[in-house]
Amino acid sequence: MGNAMTAAPRLRRGGLLLVASGIAMVWAGCQGVLLTYKGATVPDAYRIALVDGGQRSGRYESPDLTVDYSAVRNGNELRLSGVVEYTAKIRHGFGTIPYFKMSALLTDRDGTVLEDRAIRTPGSDDPQNRMRFGEKIHLPQGTTNMAFSYSFEARGFDGSETSSLWGIPIVR
Repeated sequence: MGNAMTAAPRLRRGGLLLVASGIAMVWAGCQGVLLTYKGATVPDAYRIALVDGGQRSGRYESPDLTVDYSAVRNGNELRLSGVVEYTAKIRHGFGTIPYFKMSALLTDRDGTVLEDRAIRTPGSDDPQNRMRFGEKIHLPQGTTNMAFSYSFEARGFDGSETSSLWGIPIVR
């Protein structure tokens, strides 16, 4: 009887540890799924060709923002620079942008995502401001294209309304 009484707290602790371990594994597994687009496909219309030794300038447009960019590829290195500007819909519809993230989806010739690389921007709480960026990106073997993706949070002028917006041009 004494052994059964002392075993019960140990089983409860062990069971709790098992549940906590299970939650940690599920969380870690979900993190991997949520944080990578590797293996997904970028449709042809969103792909920007990266020619070795070549420079490419252009404009990416979405309903939420525009990106005027310059991309220079030299072997397995990409120098990417430009300016991000919110569209009138965002500038006139929201008072603050507390969170902004932009990435380059690096793809092979078939549009399969090889890597998702964050592009550092200075960020800006004010949707009226433009954000400049400049990034040197190491390209994985087989990279022939890239595409822009973004996500951000926008709040209304009184701070009460919050919207999450994103543009992630992939299909699974």
